[in-house]
Amino acid sequence: MRDGPIVAPRRARRDGHDLTGVFPKGKVGVMPMPSTTLGLMPEDLDLGVAPIPGPDGGKSTFVGGDAIGISATSESADQAWNFLAWSLGDKAQVDVVAAHKDVVARTDLASNKHSKADPRLVTINELVAHGRTPYALKFGQTFNDPNGPWLTLMRGAVFGDGMSVAKGNEAVTASLAD
Repeated sequence: MRDGPIVAPRRARRDGHDLTGVFPKGKVGVMPMPSTTLGLMPEDLDLGVAPIPGPDGGKSTFVGGDAIGISATSESADQAWNFLAWSLGDKAQVDVVAAHKDVVARTDLASNKHSKADPRLVTINELVAHGRTPYALKFGQTFNDPNGPWLTLMRGAVFGDGMSVAKGNEAVTASLAD
């Protein structure tokens, strides 16, 4: 991949801060992106969506990144619960979330008046039922840190000799176990 026009050699040293910026230019063929990406892409970009394939068949997607809590000592707990009930209701999920080409939180609303206009949205919404949220105390330092072991592993696999994959997997495992 590194010897052809597939992966730019300068990417071996990038920290990823501009990673998603190249996709809308139509110069990248496949890229894992968040569900919110679809609504942010140029209208004239010919873009499809697909699940992450499993090693033995099946499919998945990443689900997570959104959390909300209500403090036990909050003086506005009732209002907070009312907001949560509203935000998960049919009207907010369809007329606010789906209207902006975002993923609905409820799988029973995967196909709605907004997503039906774009089959890609239905696909994205239906994938939520197959998604998993990774849970590990050290997830951020392992996978999201631009200096973390996962990025080192990927760089070694793409830009190195490929022999570093086993060593990289060990570093990822060690980071998660810390």
